[in-house]
Amino acid sequence: MTFFIQENSPAFRAQNTLTEQSWIDAAVQHIIKDSVGDIHVEKLARDIGVTKGSFYWHFRNRQHLLQRVLEQWTERATIRITEWSKLADANENSIERIARLLALPANTSEGNHGAEIELAVRSWARRDDAAADIVAKIDKMRFENFVELISEFGFSEEETRKRASIALAFMLGDAFLKLGLSQADRNANARVCAEIIARPISLTSNFPSARKSKFHSWFRDRKKK
Repeated sequence: MTFFIQENSPAFRAQNTLTEQSWIDAAVQHIIKDSVGDIHVEKLARDIGVTKGSFYWHFRNRQHLLQRVLEQWTERATIRITEWSKLADANENSIERIARLLALPANTSEGNHGAEIELAVRSWARRDDAAADIVAKIDKMRFENFVELISEFGFSEEETRKRASIALAFMLGDAFLKLGLSQADRNANARVCAEIIARPISLTSNFPSARKSKFHSWFRDRKKK
């Protein structure tokens, strides 16, 4: 027996107004709440309230949907960096530009769920090579942005790249950690981090005083036991 959906029914309207983005959004919500393994066409269709036949208007298969999820996350991450560059103020100094980039997570609306989505994608990347390649690409782009900014201070290439890695670690940590800080405090922390990164101290040299520190003595004694 064949069942037909009446043209004036809610189900028919849902089938014909559903876009590719609707399926991608539903998939992203499942990734955030559970994992990529939780994504099944039947389950997504049930959550959206349509038959799974609508899915195949937009995607060849489940893998195609996952590919589009990754592509869209890449596009959004790239656009955020591009938009940051476009907002550059001619009156900003180098420290202010770095602080503004570090503060991107603090100044992003929580309604965008950017941090939650990125955490989910990073978890996905631990088990999937395609996702891992995308995450590595975005991290490299962010890192090179910091390298370009920090190079203006005249440090050596090695020193510049070490400071860029610290800057990227701060930005990601601020995005993912839930410390209950206000937006103003997070912006202030970004400014402090930018000032530390710009300080003319070597992060690549050894610190002779460490040999005489209490910690070094404790560690040396532990090794003897």
